[in-house]
Amino acid sequence: MSDINKDAEKQEQLLKELEIENILAETHEMADREKMKRTAQKYRVKPKVADIFSNADMKPRLTNANPLDLDKEEESNNTIVGDKNAATMQAELIMDGAEEKVQTPEEAEREAKEKAEKEAAEKAAKEQTGKIVTLTPEYAEDTRFSGEVLSTADAFKEGPVIENITSIDIAVPDEKAEEKAPEPVPEKETPQTPGEPQKPLERVVAKVPIYRPENPNETLNIKAGRFSEVVTTEYEEYIRSKNPSVITHVIRPEPKPETEEDEKEEDERSTKEKILSAVVGFFSKDESDDDDIPHEKTKTIEDYTGDDDEKSILFELNHNIRKLFSRTLIMGIITLLSLILTVVTRVIPGAIISAVPVAPAAYAVFNFLLVGFTIFLNRVAIMSGLTPLLRFKGNSDTAVAVASIAAVLQTIASFFMLGDMTVFSVNYYCVVVLLAFFANNLGKLIMVLRVKDNFRFVSSKGQKYAAKIYNNEYVAGKMLSGTAADRALIAYQHQTGFPANFLKISYAPDPSEDLASKIAPITSVIAVVIALFYGVVKLSFGGALNTLALITALAIPVSTLLAVNYPVRRLCKTLLGYGAMLAGYPSIKQFCDSTAIMLDANELFPTDCIELEGIKTYEEYNVDESLLCGIAVLKEAQNPLANAFDSVISETGESLPEVESVLYEDELGLVGWINGERILVGSRNLMDKYSVDTPTPEYEDRYTSKGRQITYISRAGRLVAMVVTNYHADQELQAELQRAEANGISFLIRTTDYNITDDLVAKLYGLFYRSIKVLPTGLGHVLKEAQTSTEETSRSYLITGGKAASLARAISGSVKIKSNISLAIMIQLIAIVLGILIASVLSLYANIGVMGSLEVLIYTLFWGVAAIAAPAIQKP
Repeated sequence: MSDINKDAEKQEQLLKELEIENILAETHEMADREKMKRTAQKYRVKPKVADIFSNADMKPRLTNANPLDLDKEEESNNTIVGDKNAATMQAELIMDGAEEKVQTPEEAEREAKEKAEKEAAEKAAKEQTGKIVTLTPEYAEDTRFSGEVLSTADAFKEGPVIENITSIDIAVPDEKAEEKAPEPVPEKETPQTPGEPQKPLERVVAKVPIYRPENPNETLNIKAGRFSEVVTTEYEEYIRSKNPSVITHVIRPEPKPETEEDEKEEDERSTKEKILSAVVGFFSKDESDDDDIPHEKTKTIEDYTGDDDEKSILFELNHNIRKLFSRTLIMGIITLLSLILTVVTRVIPGAIISAVPVAPAAYAVFNFLLVGFTIFLNRVAIMSGLTPLLRFKGNSDTAVAVASIAAVLQTIASFFMLGDMTVFSVNYYCVVVLLAFFANNLGKLIMVLRVKDNFRFVSSKGQKYAAKIYNNEYVAGKMLSGTAADRALIAYQHQTGFPANFLKISYAPDPSEDLASKIAPITSVIAVVIALFYGVVKLSFGGALNTLALITALAIPVSTLLAVNYPVRRLCKTLLGYGAMLAGYPSIKQFCDSTAIMLDANELFPTDCIELEGIKTYEEYNVDESLLCGIAVLKEAQNPLANAFDSVISETGESLPEVESVLYEDELGLVGWINGERILVGSRNLMDKYSVDTPTPEYEDRYTSKGRQITYISRAGRLVAMVVTNYHADQELQAELQRAEANGISFLIRTTDYNITDDLVAKLYGLFYRSIKVLPTGLGHVLKEAQTSTEETSRSYLITGGKAASLARAISGSVKIKSNISLAIMIQLIAIVLGILIASVLSLYANIGVMGSLEVLIYTLFWGVAAIAAPAIQKP
């Protein structure tokens, strides 16, 4: 029984000892962690001053004596213990919220003396003010006074006495130079007869009171802040005196500027020509009405080549925007009227004819006026559309230009085919033409607005970065091996001195232009052939013209310009918010097939994304110097971890030692040399490789259990410190990388931090691990060389401010919008082909009358809206 008790006592004693050991171990560990935190706090990035204050005005609050008594409304007694003097009493008043000031006896005596001196000075000034000073007038030599001239001068009509100083106009010269006598201004020469002698010029003398005291005072005592008031009062009193002194100034009439004969040319045009010129100039003048831009002869600028071109280009862009806006607005009103007429004449024709007996004829006249005014308003676009058709080519204006000519012919022919006035027998397809002109003008306006916004970014101050595609296919293939990319098209950005070819890229043809140039000549020929065939088969000239107008109207890609420029403008506006500029469709074409983006680890993990959790030191001698050596190696290698120490170096003013050489070993860390000593910064495996003792893996696991990273620093074969860090993802970059990955983009990363691996980036940024590849040292140098290169000029395909998020957003947007634009073009092409087929079949096998203008309008609107809305569902 006793043996059992002894065993129980031993077991209990062992448990107590084990518990004590655990407590001691936990105590040591807590102390160790606290010491690491204090050491890390010394090197951690300091928060901004604005983040320390708890209140918005960043002022200390002394309302409550106890900061915890926030709910109490009682006033706290903020008192100061001890002997009270002027300083302590003033502090107590400030704490109580009073604004009174307590003075010491010396301060009170000094203030009394200053007050007495100021009163004496004021009294002396008042006595001096009451005196009347009489001075002898001074005149220039050979000066003749004429009272008659003075009495008739405009400047002296109100009277000889100056009642108030505020009525005197004094012109103060801008430059403070030596005063010179005013040169006499020559009077305007009056025309003289040949025999009449020229009269000598007379001088008019103006008498202006001047102040000259009898006894000049070198010192004038005036209260502070009252200098202007005293001088003004004294001068007013003086000029009201009976005998003020005067100084003479010679005044001559200012000559009127002679107008040059070139500027004043008589307009010898007739009244009719003047009216026609005014109407044409209202819609097609080339001069701007901007008040902020000087009206001067501008030279033609082909493209943006420097800061000197900025004002001229903005002038031209603003001018184009105003012209297109006014044209679009007018076309919108015309199109709306035509739409209303088309719907009303189809829905309630009887009511209209009963109200207006000649309604069909009025309808024909009204359509003729609308089409004629539209052709006049868009005559430049029509000419530019018809000109390439002579070479069997086209552009975005060709189809609508051909349709407008056909609409005019149909409208003119309808005057001879009205027949009975009791019904609207003619279907006018000009409503589709008017709608197409409106959509084209609106698309061009959106394009110019996009160019203007982009130009403001390109011409702004600051360092610009140009995006490019890496052109070495062999090296690019090596970089992308092991990723999900199927083609080696890697995008990256580098510094550029000037973005070139901006306007050329911005106004380059887009797919709508390509579609029109290919399909417009074909559809024009088809329309003429079908119209001739209809006229021969049906033996109807009017029917042939109606068929021509119908086929050409259906052959217009109504919303192509709008469907292309609207999404591109919206994407460019979004990118400008990210600090990136996409010039136009050539930029989209340049980057739409990209499969990867080059990134640096410093872009993935900037200063705010690396948190310094703790630093455990293993040496007491020269710890700070050893840590500075490690920081110097990190900074020389452009390691992201060095960013966490930048503020410490700048605040303490410590200078980093010079690094002789540094080498990054893949997945291990950095090996550097400083003053002949080897500095290691990296993993446990790097320390083991160079025979540096490190803590046990079990001890290391205590700090890496919650996703933290460990970095060791050694100097001359001795372990100096263990740095515990925690990496976070940049929120803005994370969203853009995920968006880019969804569009099939992979990411190539260069790093000199062994902690940054494929798994870490995939975990923190929420990406698929096969979309990420941390490049080895050799390929990393290639990436660094590409990113750090600088060009004097770079093409303005894609210009950014240097942020990785901007590049990723622009690349993913280019990939996505390319498919959206292709979808819009395909929808519009289907609408044209299907419309021509339907119209040809129905007109030949039935009659042209079955294709009503309202049905054709609905068909055009349906496909036009579909071409714009379908791509907009998938936001790029």
